[in-house]
Amino acid sequence: MGSNIEKILYIGFAVLLLGIAFTFFFSGYNNYRDYITKGNVILDEDRMIAAFEGEGASEIRGSEVIHQVLEAKRLEKNSKMLDIYSDQIVSSHQSHAEIWVLEENAIDMEIADIDKAAFYSVEFEKDYSGRILKIQYTLR
Repeated sequence: MGSNIEKILYIGFAVLLLGIAFTFFFSGYNNYRDYITKGNVILDEDRMIAAFEGEGASEIRGSEVIHQVLEAKRLEKNSKMLDIYSDQIVSSHQSHAEIWVLEENAIDMEIADIDKAAFYSVEFEKDYSGRILKIQYTLR
């Protein structure tokens, strides 16, 4: 009689452990799927990644181009300051992509020349490893 109770307790405990194992597995699996879904939503909302993958490459507004030009000018200004004050620091800004708008370098371009309401198409020039070297915006 005592051995039957022990067997029932062991079987009950094994079933309980199996249930806990399945619960942890499916909980972790659902968390993983939620994480992947959130990442995909963020990537889908990012206009540069969508243009890079060929989805909506022709839907870039002029206001976004102005932002890119201003950012390119800021990076150029920062790299010049680094060159003046230190020639030993290697900056992450030294490897940014060239931005061209309407066949003119963004650093030399005036912001007033960009129509903020117009749409621009985007072309990327990449090296063999997939790093973007040049971004070309042309008016549609």
